[in-house]
Amino acid sequence: MLTKRLLFLIAVSAMGFFFTERFSFADDDWQLPDTPAEISDDEEIVLGKQVDEYIRHQFYLEEDPDFNEAVNSIVQKVVAASDRNTIPFTCAILQSLSINAFSAPGGHIYLTYGLLKFAQTEDEVAGIIGHEVAHVSLRHASKLYHEVMEINSQDEGGLRSAANLLLLNSHLEEFEQDADTRGVLYAQKAGFNPNGLLDFLERHLNFMMHRRFFGMTDSGFTTTITARLNHLRECLSNLEKSNN
Repeated sequence: MLTKRLLFLIAVSAMGFFFTERFSFADDDWQLPDTPAEISDDEEIVLGKQVDEYIRHQFYLEEDPDFNEAVNSIVQKVVAASDRNTIPFTCAILQSLSINAFSAPGGHIYLTYGLLKFAQTEDEVAGIIGHEVAHVSLRHASKLYHEVMEINSQDEGGLRSAANLLLLNSHLEEFEQDADTRGVLYAQKAGFNPNGLLDFLERHLNFMMHRRFFGMTDSGFTTTITARLNHLRECLSNLEKSNN
């Protein structure tokens, strides 16, 4: 049986656009026995179904068929342009006013109602979806899971130690940048403006700064966000040059 905290970690491998929570774990009484570093597609799909079941018990889902059809149409276009389009991707819209998106192993993508209302164009939505599809394509959740298990096996204090938290956070930042880079490429290949993700992230950051959200005065957090945005700008610049 999945513990809630470990399960949510598996689901959310750096998935929040501006994720500021500190990680803390109680126990890990569930883990994949003798799992290799690269799990198979079938194993990942099974794991993803467990995560999806948990998520669906925690949130109400948006049932409007037209809304879901419009979003999933974008999802399928982006998935078709991705590196891993042989697994069955699905997208659920969560009835939450928070602005967030995340994904789980096996092709499960979750977008909040608040995020979709905050987005101004299909290009922005496609960029966000591309980012989440990239997390799945690059197997970030699986890699993060194994990182957690390896740390816990080597250190009695596990993830409670500051050093291990720094190590994990460094991987989260790396995963976010990788997903940005690959995601904007997917969006462009699917026929959308690749600048959509950057437009959304910049406006979201300004919104959070204006509302004085928690953590926004933390210089380390600000540095992390700035580095991510600069990396995305450089990626988009190189993409534009390659297309000229």
